[in-house]
Amino acid sequence: MTLSWRVLSRWVNVVAIVAIVGLPIYWLGSWAPNVAYAKNPYRIVIDVPTRSLTLYRDNKPWIRYPVAVGTRTNRTPRGEFEIVQKAAWGDGFGTRWMRFSAPWGIYGIHGTDKPWTVGTVASHGCIRMLNRSVEQLYSIVPLGTPVDLVGPTPYARMIRPLTPGVMGQDVVELQRLLRMGHLYGGALNGVYTPEVTAAVKTFQSDHHLAADGVASLAVIHALQEATGQAGLKPRYLDLKQIVPLT
Repeated sequence: MTLSWRVLSRWVNVVAIVAIVGLPIYWLGSWAPNVAYAKNPYRIVIDVPTRSLTLYRDNKPWIRYPVAVGTRTNRTPRGEFEIVQKAAWGDGFGTRWMRFSAPWGIYGIHGTDKPWTVGTVASHGCIRMLNRSVEQLYSIVPLGTPVDLVGPTPYARMIRPLTPGVMGQDVVELQRLLRMGHLYGGALNGVYTPEVTAAVKTFQSDHHLAADGVASLAVIHALQEATGQAGLKPRYLDLKQIVPLT
């Protein structure tokens, strides 16, 4: 059977469209892995007890700075967050400000007009740096850079039932316990998300408890017992756990 000229011309048009549209898509697709690889290589790790901030590049420590952290009555958060705002606020915040995403307050990394306090326990929960140091850090890290604050949290007592939607340092501790129990793989960000709810339900089901997704004090105690954390001062975010050191 022979093709008519009209049918043949349609096929020619189809081939032309594929050549014009398809090849660029193919080329973009072959280039895309290089774009994905060019991700943010930076991570900020703040060791609260030693009052130091280390900037990691490609999972290796690169630059270390002294910092001031929060006092006993104005604790610096612990958890896994990210930079969500960059600005120059001035005044007591020095020359640069970088807010990180702890959801139960406004916390950031910033400069100071009191440089003698850097390296001490002095802030209202934020991370203070020398102005020249925060300016350097500000110029390097983009929005979205991970910020991990590590160290013991003896004040993160579990004294209230935790329900979906609540936020706080105690939710970070709940997430830590669920992670230790291999039930939760999300960030320690202090938000009782649906993923946390699902993890709590799994724990409840596994331990023959009512699977309502609510971390009552009884459920929290059972989780502490199951993870070997009952009666201990909470500790989480060991450096080797959050940064794959090579």
